[in-house]
Amino acid sequence: EHGPRPEPRVLVRANRVLLANPAARAAGVEAGLRLGTARALCETLEVHEARADQQHQALLREARQLLALTPQVCPAPPATVLLEVGGCLKLFGGFKPLLARVDRYRLHCPLTSRLGIGPTPLAAWHLTDPPPLDAPPEAARFQAWLADLPLAELDLDERLRRRLQAPGFRTLGELFPLPRAALGKRFGVDFLDWLQRLLGEQADPRKPISPPRPFRERLDFDDPLDDLDRLSGPMGTLLAKLEDTLNRHQESLVTLRWHLYLNNGHRDTLIVRRARQGHDAATWLDLSQRRLSHHELSAPLLGLGLDGGRPRPRNPGLAELFPDPGARPPLAGLLEKLAGEPALGVYRPDRGDGHLPEETERGRAPLASAPKPTADDGRDQDRPLWLLDPPRPLTLRDRVPHWRGRPLTLFPQEERFSQPWHDLAARRYRVAHHPDGLCCWVFEDDQARWWLQGFF
Repeated sequence: EHGPRPEPRVLVRANRVLLANPAARAAGVEAGLRLGTARALCETLEVHEARADQQHQALLREARQLLALTPQVCPAPPATVLLEVGGCLKLFGGFKPLLARVDRYRLHCPLTSRLGIGPTPLAAWHLTDPPPLDAPPEAARFQAWLADLPLAELDLDERLRRRLQAPGFRTLGELFPLPRAALGKRFGVDFLDWLQRLLGEQADPRKPISPPRPFRERLDFDDPLDDLDRLSGPMGTLLAKLEDTLNRHQESLVTLRWHLYLNNGHRDTLIVRRARQGHDAATWLDLSQRRLSHHELSAPLLGLGLDGGRPRPRNPGLAELFPDPGARPPLAGLLEKLAGEPALGVYRPDRGDGHLPEETERGRAPLASAPKPTADDGRDQDRPLWLLDPPRPLTLRDRVPHWRGRPLTLFPQEERFSQPWHDLAARRYRVAHHPDGLCCWVFEDDQARWWLQGFF
């Protein structure tokens, strides 16, 4: 748990030594000794009790790391992780490059590991430390390796191993020629099932793990922080982990949440959104710092948490090979930065329910998801998106409405708006053109006055 140390250390369970580090072994402490005997051999022995829950969590943590190699990763407690790699050989360029990736993982793995390979899960568990290989071994070679396995080293119950050795059998290959029915009758149905799964004569389905959803990480500080400017480093650390996870699974996010854990027992949550899904830590960090600059702490900070929310599959489409050199950059990045400034009050215009046209426009969050379309969403497609509330009065000169001192050219098509049950006077709407190039939506009321309702 704490890395290599020069002090003698042992891991014990049920008052017996399970593992001993090199310093303890140098003092004569070995696996299998009683704890009292081990203490007599080494007075400075550091004892750690083995806990099954910690061991399982460590195994699960390493299994999730191996999802970068194959989606078929199956933990086999207490100390085995099985990887089905037959379907990803082409991805890594063949068998040898894949083994090189596994070796690099084992080099940086904090746990001691042994590599096994086989055509079935049980065969891979038993055939450890294979010779250097350039290609997957043939089935006959695997069969020969399995035949040479001593019965005393099989992953079987001790009593069953003694029963197998009683007639004089020493290796697993000596059992291969025997009729399967006779083996099952003499050594039990469970052993026959185990042997058939080992040799691939019977299916051995394993349930692979799924990546943790959603991404959640937390950093706790040794000393309380009262300066938000010092959060850039911890934020960058958490976002780097998030980016690595998203790249591993080819996913992106639209929203993430920062949790600020205060020493008064409260928690502040900051929500950061993007205009479109993304995975790069640099952009997330920039948007998070902008959001953080408008937040004030009510108490010193004890911890920082990151919640990635629900990830989305990344778009596999290819980028353009020769982009237009004069093309404008996408506006999504600008929208993200503007939305991160609460003082601006940015909103996205949207349609709502109302009696008057100016009442039908409402604002929603600029980065919020668009509402689902309904069957009658096309009813206002000829209406302008920018509606004025209230409408602006227009001046009349020679019965021609003017806006900003210049005349409007009215188009002939007219739309009548009348709702007597709402005690409203009738309105006659027309589309008008302004000399400056504006396309306006205007109406005339029952008193022959003209009003500007909005712009197209």
